[in-house]
Amino acid sequence: MKKKVVIFFTALLVILGLASVNTQKAKAATNTWGAKEVFTTPKSTRGTWYYKEKGKVKKFSITAHTVNGLKLYKRLKGKTGDKIDSKFAEENEKSDFKLEEKVSTSKLEAYTFKYRGMTGFNANGWLAPTGNGFYYVSVKRTIKGKKVNALRVGEGAGNYFAYYAYKKASLAK
Repeated sequence: MKKKVVIFFTALLVILGLASVNTQKAKAATNTWGAKEVFTTPKSTRGTWYYKEKGKVKKFSITAHTVNGLKLYKRLKGKTGDKIDSKFAEENEKSDFKLEEKVSTSKLEAYTFKYRGMTGFNANGWLAPTGNGFYYVSVKRTIKGKKVNALRVGEGAGNYFAYYAYKKASLAK
């Protein structure tokens, strides 16, 4: 009887140990480099947008939690963010700078900002150097005497104007 109880508890401990190892592997596989909270974009910035670049009309989309399919996470602040950035920079260097490229093709860090009283958001790759990232904010533009909704897109360290995007491709021409 005692032998069966010992075997039962030993088997139970082995199963729990294996489950714990698998949980740790799953956490490592879904590592978002410290970002735990998904970022939600302002409603006014969501939708499919069209803009003109080098004579061609291009499009991109913003959903509640993505920009062109890239998942957005809330930017970490303070010492926690600095610690994660240091760890990421170290791992990135070990991978010959391929880790940043891989991470930035699947997820971005984001935060909100104010532009002329309107709330917009900035989306950056992980470890974005100064001068990286895009700013998106909804604005009103006058086209042919009519006020239309537009998306002002800025880039760089200072939200420098890049282009306006519109809900209709015909407005981007």
